[in-house]
Formats: sequence, C-alpha cells, structure tokens
Amino acid sequence: MTLIIASAHGAVPENLDGADLLEIRVDGIETNEAIQLLPSLLKQSPIPTIVTCRSISEGGFFDGEEEERVSIYNAALGCDSPPKYIDIEHEILLHHPLLIDLLTTEETGIILSWHDTKGRPKDLLQRAVAMQDVAGVAIVKIVWRARSIRDNIEAFELLRTKQQPTIVLCMGEYGTMSRVLAPKFGGFATFASVDGSTATASGQISIAELQSVYDFCSIDTQTKVYGVVGNNVSHSASPAFHNAAFQVTGNNSVYLPLQVPEGWEHLKASFEELRSYEPLHFSGASITIPHKEEMIKLATECTPECASTGATNTIAILPKHIEASNTDVTALTELLQGSKKSLVLGTGGVARAAIIALQKCKSTVHIAGRTNKKVRALATEYLCQVASEHDDPYDTIVQCTPVGMLGGNSPDGNSLEILAPWVSLSPSMHVLDTVYMPEQTPLLLQADKSGCKITNGNTMFRLQAAAQQAIWS
Repeated sequence: MTLIIASAHGAVPENLDGADLLEIRVDGIETNEAIQLLPSLLKQSPIPTIVTCRSISEGGFFDGEEEERVSIYNAALGCDSPPKYIDIEHEILLHHPLLIDLLTTEETGIILSWHDTKGRPKDLLQRAVAMQDVAGVAIVKIVWRARSIRDNIEAFELLRTKQQPTIVLCMGEYGTMSRVLAPKFGGFATFASVDGSTATASGQISIAELQSVYDFCSIDTQTKVYGVVGNNVSHSASPAFHNAAFQVTGNNSVYLPLQVPEGWEHLKASFEELRSYEPLHFSGASITIPHKEEMIKLATECTPECASTGATNTIAILPKHIEASNTDVTALTELLQGSKKSLVLGTGGVARAAIIALQKCKSTVHIAGRTNKKVRALATEYLCQVASEHDDPYDTIVQCTPVGMLGGNSPDGNSLEILAPWVSLSPSMHVLDTVYMPEQTPLLLQADKSGCKITNGNTMFRLQAAAQQAIWS
C-alpha cells in the first residue's frame, strides 16, 4: 500500500485525517529553537513522524553548518517519541558517509533524499542507481521539478525498476501525475499538504483532494488513466466531475490534469509519451485550449461533429485506433434549441462547435471576433454572416472566447464591449457564456440585469462531460 505523508513546517497540524506519516520540517526554524521544540512536536503527533531539515540547495531553508543539522537530528533521536525516519540528503552523505550509522537506531530509519528544484538533472539515472546501492537506507526518495509529461513517465520507470522502498515524485504543475499515480507503480509514499494553503513543495495537493477527488487508495496497477490535456489546467473542473463519475459507476479509472504547453510539437510529443507507455493504461482525454484543433491530427478516426468543426474536445484510445469526438456540439445543440437568429462571439474551436450546433437548430448564424480576417474566413467556411451594427436584433448570443475567465488574460472583461460594442441586450435574448469559471461572468451579470435568459458555462460543461463519460464507458 502506498502511504500518504502529510508535510508541515514546524508544527503538528490539528487534523491529520487520511495521513499515514507526518513530516515535520524544521529547516525554517533557528537551530536552538528546533532542538527545544522537537520533543513536544514528536510527542504531539498522533501518527509516526519524519524529521526533515532541508538545505537551501535542495529547496529548503536551512543554511547553517552541517554540525548544526546533525545536532537537530540527534535531538530528535533522543526524544521519548523518536521519529520513524530521518531525512538525509544524498549530497550530504557523499561527504559524510558515517551519518547513516550515527543517525540510524532500532526505532529510526534513514530516508535518503535528493531534490532538484530547477528541473530534470542530467545525471538522474546515475544518481538513482547510486542511491539504490547505499547500504543501511530504509527508503530512497528522488524528487525533481517536471518540465513535461515525459518527466512523470521517467518517474514511473524509476519506481518500476526500484530495488527497495522508493519515493519518486515530480514537483510543479507538470508533476501532478507522479503524485497521484504513485500507487499504480509501487511508490512507497506520496507527499500531500494538510490543506490547500500549507504545501511544503511546489505542486503538492491536499490530503482531502487526494482522497476525495482522486480516490487515491483505490488506484492499482490496472487503473486506467484519463485526463484533461491543455495549457493552464490546474484549476480545471474536469477531474472532480469525471473522477466522481468513475467512482459512482465502479470504473477502475482516474482522471488527471495533463499540462501541455501551447504548440504542435509539445502536443505531439506529450500525447505520444502518454499513449506509448503501456504500463500507464492511458485510455482517453478531454482536450481544451489551446489544443482542440491540433489534436485532430493525432486521431485516426473522427466523428461527423468533430470533422465538421475541425476541432475535438474528446479523445478515446481504442485497441486499433484513436477516435476524436466533439461533445461541445452535443451539449450546445441541446442548450440552443429554439434559436432563430444568433451571434457567436469568437473564432476558435468552441465557436466552431457553437456554429454547427446553431445550424442544427436551424438558426441563422452571425460571427464577431477580435480579428476581422479570422471572422471572415470562418463565416465563409460555414456559410455564415459577419456580424454588423446594421443587423436586426439577435435572439441568441453565444460567448466562445476566454474573456471573463478566471485566471485568463481578461478576467474582468465584458465580451460584448470587446467584441461587439454595438449589441444591446434585451429581455428577449438568450445569452450563453461557455466560460465556467467563474459561474457568473461579467457578460452574464450584465445579461441578467437586462432581463435576458442566461445559461452559464457550468451547464454546458456538465452536459459535454456526461457525453464524454458515455464515450469512455
């Protein structure tokens, strides 16, 4: 069983529900104070402990002499409730090899650790082999900052080839896979924060999220992996929705944020890493900004909706082919019934889905956007009209840009002001904003005040996500 290690700076958290071990970080405390505090901290902990005094060079705060750090560890060993483990960095042990013997007791073992906060080190494999060969070590721990999905795959391979209990994790927004999937590849433990605001390392997720969203304890070697592929997916609502669906249906699957930078080469390389690594059991993905159009190039089959939009939001990895679908069209067709004359704001993949859906609803479609060239090209491609200030009033407006999105370039922006300042809202209109975070965008707030019928992006999100589940089941 893969353990969950809660990590905290210089304190024992009140709530450690779900944690198997507590790492007490004392590297942010002055040496004498740490020595004085440790006996009470270790005694307070309701679960076994790890004492860590991480150096600045490996992402911690300790900048004193090595003798000071040894004195802290000795103080921990001399307590009435000694720690289960003491963390010693491999780099230190190379210069002070006798520390293992000095700090190992019948009650306390050594975690031999190595952290690179900048990225994947060139000597990763050599270092991993060397650490596995050190005698007297209870656990080997290797951590580095991920720069791509490939880093996670390397982490999994290190776990699969381990010779003793081992922790391998990747830090940062690219490293979530390594933290969640540790049980799938036999990791000794994963580290988690007590809550969302107390992480001791970049990319740590909370114990509650690890358990409730990802059902961490149920992940095994046969668990299938799905995820949302996009840039800036750390706050996506998709993992919560899809993991809940998997849990309700008893599907042995987990859904993860899969960060992939903008650009065809990044997408191609990342997708190939996921698909070709057979132990991962990568089975499908949601596709979001900015990869909806490029992802089609990697599919071997496309549904009619996908082909007509030139964009996909859903990939299914099947035994003999990769199928691309577009459940945005499915959701929007259901939500836009009754539309007669519509305005689509935007020219991207979601806008294309909205155009197809509106045309299915027999609506006359007009398009507006920031770039006139893109608007005209899209109108020509789908036999629509370019929006004009001389148009008669619309009965439906579909907002398909990131404007108003929390964390986006214009989170406070109003789509109508930016893209179509000549449009006036009226009670007869239906306004749908595809942005789901926040639930009430500036556009929807304005539309609501104007008496319009409004539909937020959450409604669309749930409908398209349910359609994705149907494809993957």
